[in-house]
Amino acid sequence: MFIPEIPDNSLKDEITQIVELSKKLENDYDFEYDPPATEEELSSWEKEHNIKIPESIKDWLRFSCYSHIRNELAVIRNVNDFEVNCEIVPEDMVIIGEVIGDGEFIGFSKKNGTILWEDHGNLECYNNFKELLKEIIDMMHGHTGLSETSINILQAMAKKAKEGNNND
Repeated sequence: MFIPEIPDNSLKDEITQIVELSKKLENDYDFEYDPPATEEELSSWEKEHNIKIPESIKDWLRFSCYSHIRNELAVIRNVNDFEVNCEIVPEDMVIIGEVIGDGEFIGFSKKNGTILWEDHGNLECYNNFKELLKEIIDMMHGHTGLSETSINILQAMAKKAKEGNNND
């Protein structure tokens, strides 16, 4: 597995964790990391689309211009494959990749640079790409990826279902 040099930028710690987990898991899962995007590629895309790529996403692309992490857990596209004005996500969203492998998209807001995770009509917002990478790292560890609120709801539903079965 080729792994590009880890840049000294805002995502260094998260990239390092992902690389270490990739090495640990490479016998069980597929991983692909292409060489970094060039500054010229990044600025050319921004000029062509008149959209600013958030700095935290650029920091990832300075590590790898295309990444395929733990099979289809996360795919971060080459900047030239970003999608603008895609009909299946909010109009404001630029798609930069996919997560989970079941039709969920990651991207950013054209208007304010907020990082977005679109999950079949539900939208999760992050302040920066680092926060989203932490979610991916958790899932690489085998954690559910569910928020604490979702876990609590599921636990309450299971408890209620169990109590209902005990009353029969």
